[in-house]
Amino acid sequence: MSDITLCFEGPFGLCGDHPKLLFNEEISHSAGVYLWVVRYKDGYLVHYIGETGTSFNKRMKEHMIQTLGGNYRVCNPEALREGKEKIMWDGLWRRGTRDKMPEFVDRYVELSPVIRDYLEVIEVLVAPLQVESRVRRRIEGALARSIQDQPSPASNLLPDDIRYTTRKKDEVPIPVHVMSHTKGLDLPNRISV
Repeated sequence: MSDITLCFEGPFGLCGDHPKLLFNEEISHSAGVYLWVVRYKDGYLVHYIGETGTSFNKRMKEHMIQTLGGNYRVCNPEALREGKEKIMWDGLWRRGTRDKMPEFVDRYVELSPVIRDYLEVIEVLVAPLQVESRVRRRIEGALARSIQDQPSPASNLLPDDIRYTTRKKDEVPIPVHVMSHTKGLDLPNRISV
């Protein structure tokens, strides 16, 4: 396979009064790799890296439903803006949290405004990409490793308990050129997946 160019566009909002909501943009109908980012000082910190073979629109809708329903982790929005991860709700999918639905319901009135604010703090960068799913997942994993390997604060917000795909020993490395017009985003220019 030849070199791949990954060009991130955005940032787009998921909800609230963001001037460019992803769901209203034509690019939302594309598949590819995406970043959840949070504004920090004069730039952005990566909070999550994902990929989708359907569309960004559909995948972000799934993320929002899972977050609003308590299945996904929710962080304090103010702490995120300061480059810190303060977990307000740890979700329901991790080991040790799967039986906590009654607690989520009991805390719903407290958590619902935090969840809303959390989703408003998140911005999304999307990179349309038409490749097979295994390659897309390898790109997602290589980007995650490149962020996790950076010093603080660049690596502060990306959870370390998400399992990302890595290249198998028998797979040929693929060079990927990474581009973004978003200032203050600390991404590598090139990765090998």
